[in-house]
Amino acid sequence: MGSIVNQSSHLFLIGGAEDRKGDKLVLKHIVDQTHPTNIVVIPTASAYPQDIYRNYADAFSGLGIKLIQCLDIRYRDEADLEQNLEAIENADLIYFGGGDQVKLVDTLKRTAFFNRMRARFEAGDLHIAGTSAGAAAAGNPILYNGDRKGFQKGSIKSSEGFGFIDGVAIDTHFSTRRRLSRLCQFLISGQCLKGIGLDEDTGIVVYPNLHFKVIGSGMVTVVNSANVTGSNYMAIDNGEKLRFNNMRVGFLPAGTMFSLRKWSILKRVDHKEEGGRPGIKAAGR
Repeated sequence: MGSIVNQSSHLFLIGGAEDRKGDKLVLKHIVDQTHPTNIVVIPTASAYPQDIYRNYADAFSGLGIKLIQCLDIRYRDEADLEQNLEAIENADLIYFGGGDQVKLVDTLKRTAFFNRMRARFEAGDLHIAGTSAGAAAAGNPILYNGDRKGFQKGSIKSSEGFGFIDGVAIDTHFSTRRRLSRLCQFLISGQCLKGIGLDEDTGIVVYPNLHFKVIGSGMVTVVNSANVTGSNYMAIDNGEKLRFNNMRVGFLPAGTMFSLRKWSILKRVDHKEEGGRPGIKAAGR
């Protein structure tokens, strides 16, 4: 798993339904940490893009942000329009709204727009945040659909993600929609070994060294299938019930620091978490 950015950019991934009218705990954390002057909201994933934009324009303006733009990119051939490339060049923070993560990735990935956004992100000139589908799209691969009745092989679909965090599947609305079984089912397929479940009004701040910090009112669930035993995945047909043992699951409340590389909770010794500098060590198991 490679590093995602240099010493400046941050990636904020939110499980959806973040508070936009009350304390705005998650949004306030983003603003306080990035100090943006120009936020660009991208509601491409949504079937109601203007509603998404108005919600976040109201929320961020209430936090003191003066310039909040909407890039209402609905089709792939719109992404590389000059005004969109100019907007991405001048933004401090990109905010991806919720909806359909497959639509979002299919519309934007491998466009000049996306390539420029990623280049600025990796250069440390741009912060990126995503909620719900906007967070799910940040991983690679992404998962969708699923069987609500039980562990049935083949019920969950997958597609390519943006890959800001590569080799990790991200699921959202995690506790509210009872998605632990969905994430476990996906990981047992072997498409990737690790996953992160984000509760609503809860998120993670991913720092350049691939440490993350949990923010918000709920929990973050981390799942690792690397040591699973007894799996029948290869022996059964689609629609049959899965069997496995030793799936490793962790639950992280707000304030927890976690290493994506070591897949372990960190004990913070110093406050220098943002830049990946000395000051964080792995906690004992």
